[in-house]
Amino acid sequence: MVEDRNAPPIGSKVRVTSKIAIDRPGPKRRGDGVTLTFARRSIVATLPDDDGRVSLVQDDLSPIPLTREGRFLIAPMFESAGVQVDECEADASDLLPLLAFEDHRDCGDDIADYKDYGDKLLSLFDYTCAISYYEAALNLISTKIEVGGTVIVRRKGHCVIAEVDFIENDEAGNKLYDVTFPSGEDDATITRKEILLAVWTKDVLNLQIKILLNLSRCLLKLADVDVSRGNSDLSGKTMSTAKSSRQDRYRQATVLGCSIAISICEHRTSESIDELAFELYSLREKARIVRSRAFLALRKLPNAVVDVKKVLIQNATNREAKVLLSKIKAAEAYAKLTDKRLSKEFCRWVKTATDSSNGAEVLGRVDDLI
Repeated sequence: MVEDRNAPPIGSKVRVTSKIAIDRPGPKRRGDGVTLTFARRSIVATLPDDDGRVSLVQDDLSPIPLTREGRFLIAPMFESAGVQVDECEADASDLLPLLAFEDHRDCGDDIADYKDYGDKLLSLFDYTCAISYYEAALNLISTKIEVGGTVIVRRKGHCVIAEVDFIENDEAGNKLYDVTFPSGEDDATITRKEILLAVWTKDVLNLQIKILLNLSRCLLKLADVDVSRGNSDLSGKTMSTAKSSRQDRYRQATVLGCSIAISICEHRTSESIDELAFELYSLREKARIVRSRAFLALRKLPNAVVDVKKVLIQNATNREAKVLLSKIKAAEAYAKLTDKRLSKEFCRWVKTATDSSNGAEVLGRVDDLI
């Protein structure tokens, strides 16, 4: 061990930055390799060795609320959050101290502070901690539902704007909300579970939309990093074997966050003057691109195409959208090629099986099962 007075003491909390290679599914072309930089909070476990390296215990990548009684509106929460830790080594010179505000974590009722802290963590590539601050900001401005207020409702698989006309309790004491839809849909009485969040009507700076957008970006990045398996969500539902990693949950949350942001943008655009509408158009454009990337990662290619084409209709010069569309088209071509190859292999197997009496008998039993 080498005694280094500048090295953080054992047990201190630090942040360490790493780079990983992302292996995304689909066709591989030269130069397609993606390297993702991300930061992670860690605890120093040893003093520097002769090479100046220290051992670290890294925090779980899954985000957790800033307070014990806190909850998330968009990001998924897992029972194992905070339990799964990793060990690693790093050069002592690469360790960063935590930011000053991380010592107390509570920003009171200042929404702008929560967003600012989340933005600072995002700039450091600490997507996990940034999510916690963005969610804390959303909880301050998006959970108060009152008569005359505007809410986002999950309706037939879509995020829809609704106005709250009346609130009452049912026989069991649960709140019921009478709402009307500006889109012209029939009025409805809904439960609290159907309301995704309240729209912050005093948001002259569009902070709620910006928080949702940055939160969604963090979730999409985290999906590339957190490949932990065998988790249950807080409802107690265990994820299926096919989706036993956290990745799809992060991507689905990305879609949700962007969908809400887009709905608020469209609602506000109809009420805004040209100067304010320009920023809303820009935010909606960014949200569609992030959502399209999430759809692509979820292999929902038709949805991904719709979003990116809507961006190009409004802004034909958007380079990011053009590049993304080419990636989606490549993924579609790859999927068709894969399906065709599997189909040929299956036909070849059927022909081989039917050429023998035993094979024909097996196929007959398969038909019986169907």
